[in-house]
Amino acid sequence: MSISEPQARLAVHNIDDLVGLVPYLIGFHPEESLVVIVIDDGRVEVTARVDLTAVSGRGSPDVLVNRLFERYPSAAAWFIAYTGDDELAWDVLHACAALGGPFRVQRLLQVGPDSWRSDDPDGPTGPIGRQVPPVAAEAAVLGLPLRPSRRALAAGIAGPPDDEVVDLVVRFRAAEIALDRLGARGRRRILRRLLVAAAPPDRDDCVRLALLVQHEEAQVRVLRQLSGANAEAQLALWTRTVRHTLPAHRPAVLGLLGMSAWQNGDGALAMVCLEHLDRLDPLEPIAALLDWLNEEVVPPQAWPHVREPLLAALSDQFTVAGPRASRPGR
Repeated sequence: MSISEPQARLAVHNIDDLVGLVPYLIGFHPEESLVVIVIDDGRVEVTARVDLTAVSGRGSPDVLVNRLFERYPSAAAWFIAYTGDDELAWDVLHACAALGGPFRVQRLLQVGPDSWRSDDPDGPTGPIGRQVPPVAAEAAVLGLPLRPSRRALAAGIAGPPDDEVVDLVVRFRAAEIALDRLGARGRRRILRRLLVAAAPPDRDDCVRLALLVQHEEAQVRVLRQLSGANAEAQLALWTRTVRHTLPAHRPAVLGLLGMSAWQNGDGALAMVCLEHLDRLDPLEPIAALLDWLNEEVVPPQAWPHVREPLLAALSDQFTVAGPRASRPGR
């Protein structure tokens, strides 16, 4: 499940507007997905996306739907199934309707490759237009992120290309020796400088950042400074860093990238980071923090209120997990 926060106010007048806007709300064009748009007092509070296969058959949308309505008790929701499989779409949509009830469900909608259908399998239908609706064009102008697909989103943080790996091995070895010589105070000074630098980090700075945040106290320090005001800059910093980070050092960087994406309202990117973390090192403590925020549908604006207890819990996880070298990786 990925949770995205709205970053701008946009007026939606009809279903065509909504269908055109959803990819901007979640950050990519959904495929075989259930999208839930939670609306309270005419305002989109949050948009959630989950694979249809996760909420069909033996699965159920109850956990997702219940958590969303628990988080937003006075809200209603649109439920949208993105698939060309009519039976699958309406099985899931009717299950959502049963969970939400008539006063919480505003609209059920199936979006296929060429058309949409609303309310029920025989309900009103309309074509998927080739022209971008005005509300989607406005979203693009406002800078809401949009990728062609979720695969493209994952490819953007896949790490260094093969032809860069040998060079990075050399750079990591040299930087590790240099940072060890500096001691803890020197490493803190460099981390502070790199976190607030105006210019994008070059390859050597990315290597230094990746090494510095292997230390748990550095991760806590970075997260303590994370805020809505600097989330976009942190997102750019860690996106660039992860592209120049060797696999052995990627978990910590992915965790910080996921946290900055979450704070920036980009739930899709945060979820992709979490999936990468699960493959690389499922015991990475920062992964548990990111997973909890996602599963509990915690909005980014709540970070100042939950930051200190969560960072205390994160520090405890570091202690329980033991030294980094003892954790199994994949």
